[in-house]
Amino acid sequence: MKGRSFAWTFQSLSTMSLKEQKTSLRKRVEEGLRMLEPEEIERQSAIITKHVLQMPAYQEAKSIAIFLSMPGKEVSTNAIVLQAFEDEKSVFVPYLHAGKEPKSKVMDMLQLRDKDDFQSLKPDGWGIPSLSKDSVERRNNALGGVGISNKPSHDQKGAPNLDLIFMPAVAFDRSHRRLGHGKGFYDRYLQTYKNAVDSSEARRKMPYLCELSIHIDH
Repeated sequence: MKGRSFAWTFQSLSTMSLKEQKTSLRKRVEEGLRMLEPEEIERQSAIITKHVLQMPAYQEAKSIAIFLSMPGKEVSTNAIVLQAFEDEKSVFVPYLHAGKEPKSKVMDMLQLRDKDDFQSLKPDGWGIPSLSKDSVERRNNALGGVGISNKPSHDQKGAPNLDLIFMPAVAFDRSHRRLGHGKGFYDRYLQTYKNAVDSSEARRKMPYLCELSIHIDH
């Protein structure tokens, strides 16, 4: 969560372009993460989970979207997901698929059915639990409808319905600006979600955003 993160001012690297600053900072954080014992990541994840579950934004949410963690590099969100099912919340997780442009990727948030569905997910090449390709067309989409959003078969009935989105962060600076992994998936998703909210007849608000990262001493 904000306040438990690797703090660094981008201005301290002012001889570089902003893109170079971000690349340099990501490398510094990756080096710091490699030095952390797995037990320390588990300890921090447990503390963060406790705070998350006490947040009014979490307690009042009926539907959440949450990233599934890259082992050793991100806050573990497993306990949050499991508790969300206990609390009878709808849980949506990221699914990356081919975009309309060559070699592009699009992120949708698709619904997990229950604990068993979550625990049956297989890790991808980065070790992240991932939805199987053959299941996605049967899953509710947080933008409304069923299946991935850029397919002709996507049923667009329904309205965006998220109350809370958990996003991974590599770091924050001291002004609480988020540094992500550099792919822009969440930035683009939030814009897509806003467009869906604006065009929907249902009067929905944008979801509350909660960003999680591991604290690294420097």
